[in-house]
Amino acid sequence: MLAGASLLLASCSGGGNSGNGASEGGSASSPGASSPSASASAPESAAASPASASQASASPANASPQEKVTLSFWYGWTGPEGEAIEKLIKQFNDSHPNITVKGLSQSDYQKQLTAITGGNPPDIASQFGQNVAAWGTKGAMIPLDDYIAKDNVDLNDFIPGALVSSQYDGHTYALPIAMHFTMLFYNKKMLADAGYSAPPATMTELKEYAEKLSVVQKDGRLEVLGLWPGIDSYTFSQVYGGKFWDPDTKQVTPDDPGFKQAVQFSKDLWDKYGSENLDRFSASLGKYQSAQNPFFSGKYAMTIDGEWLPTFIKQFAPSLDYGIAPIPYSEDHPELKNAGNINTSVLYIPKGAKHPDASWEFIKWFTDKQQLVQFTAALGNLPTRASTLDDPSYDAVPGFKEFTDYAKSPNLKSFPSLPFFSEYSDALTKAVNDILRGKTTIDDGLAGVKKTIQPLVK
Repeated sequence: MLAGASLLLASCSGGGNSGNGASEGGSASSPGASSPSASASAPESAAASPASASQASASPANASPQEKVTLSFWYGWTGPEGEAIEKLIKQFNDSHPNITVKGLSQSDYQKQLTAITGGNPPDIASQFGQNVAAWGTKGAMIPLDDYIAKDNVDLNDFIPGALVSSQYDGHTYALPIAMHFTMLFYNKKMLADAGYSAPPATMTELKEYAEKLSVVQKDGRLEVLGLWPGIDSYTFSQVYGGKFWDPDTKQVTPDDPGFKQAVQFSKDLWDKYGSENLDRFSASLGKYQSAQNPFFSGKYAMTIDGEWLPTFIKQFAPSLDYGIAPIPYSEDHPELKNAGNINTSVLYIPKGAKHPDASWEFIKWFTDKQQLVQFTAALGNLPTRASTLDDPSYDAVPGFKEFTDYAKSPNLKSFPSLPFFSEYSDALTKAVNDILRGKTTIDDGLAGVKKTIQPLVK
């Protein structure tokens, strides 16, 4: 499932919606990155009793029903990924004679909201972690706290940066089943030809490599980019120690110095080439999931991308000699080495589900280690439990070792769990695009975001 919480470079994999790489000229987004649309607007009134979201979770009594029940499960995956889900559903049904789960591939999250507000929701559904706070506070999700306590689910085993997006205001509304973050991919031959024997380790080196590896004609036209300059500002904000929210003062902080540094890094690279040349270059690039992907075809020497990319390389560019490296760190913040931004896919029980106890049984089973490993290995997504990271099932997944090792870093964070994530993310994206294109300054653009979003805080 795509988890598009990243700014400018969106994370990907799963959900049957892996996007293509051709960006529109008006966007600063990386044309070599997938382009998911992950957010669905929060419901104005997701249930007949929205206040229930702040009350105790549904009663866990009789969690294993004695009478046979049938559950509907809406999930956001299609194709081979949907087949992997259906295989797990069959395993659950075979081992739970009193519960029958019927799956339906449904990636339209607006339809989830319509079903919930209409009083006819599925019993279980998948969602993006970034939407949990909004949906939970509006009453669209049943808190899982009592179920978790009753069954002694070890939340400490979940990767902290993955779990936090499923929680808000003291409640756990969902459990993460897959996570995604990005690392630095580099073309070994292109780096070697430029005199580099190792990938860049620091942000200073990243800028140096990006500039040296670019091939620019005398008239400014680009033939090769060392690195697309519209980088993932969420990830690089973590590199600089940036924050987006102050929980003590209840203030949004888009003007945090760390985020400003991330935007400045991107702006410096962008200005070196100019919007006109970058737009022209972008228009010439091939689709993301094809042999013409700019990293596969040698148009990018380096790219920031996720755990799904090695699978695409194996499919579309099997002879590509590439490496995977940590996101470079800032020399001012060496304590933040191996930083990154986590996005998640989650399972939850919709408000109004007819059989919440049985629904919990399925979610509990699905997020158990064995099933979680089977699911994420099949999809090529990263597991959300720390105890599964070294499971040998991942050995056959291309490029996974680098990512599962990186997943152990304490510097992997996620965007704050906020009910107004969608609005905040949209405002940040617009501001950064305007900054890169010279329509506003960093200070003015981010001040504008604060002015727009702070009134949404309740």
